[in-house]
Amino acid sequence: MAVEGRTVNHRAIGYIGAGNRPKSNRRRLEGYRDALAAGAPGGGERVVIAPAEDHLHTDDVAAGQTLLVPLLNAGVSAIFCYNDMIAIGVLLACREQGIAVPNELSVIGFDDIDIAQYMTPPLTTIHQPKARLGRAAMRMLLDLLDERPVQDPVLAATLVQRASTAERSLSE
Repeated sequence: MAVEGRTVNHRAIGYIGAGNRPKSNRRRLEGYRDALAAGAPGGGERVVIAPAEDHLHTDDVAAGQTLLVPLLNAGVSAIFCYNDMIAIGVLLACREQGIAVPNELSVIGFDDIDIAQYMTPPLTTIHQPKARLGRAAMRMLLDLLDERPVQDPVLAATLVQRASTAERSLSE
């Protein structure tokens, strides 16, 4: 029985990926799928991937603008984007189409680039520890130069909750 006004998770969560970054896109897509499998409601995955020939960050913004429509047609209430630039494209397309974020659609990015906090609304994102990533990359390079085995570390990321996401209620 539905209780009026009780908040629950989103029922349909989409993913917009980047085809030109196959390894990192695969990992983020696996995380999305793992979340759905772990009980995040959604009734199945709703995934669109930007073409591999797009290779600039400005292409990511255009991909977010273009790939919003198929996910809206699939009935999503939230979209997880491969990176913040794709999410910014989604936010721009929502504004152009009169879609209220987060009231009608929640949007989350990945990377926590500086501009994310200045978007309208400010973008909820996954923060990557960039300085730690840089140190790890340097350690890997030095290990390679010294012909030592290289570890491929996965660093913990954190959620930065901003205004582009909202909970949904059972009455919606």
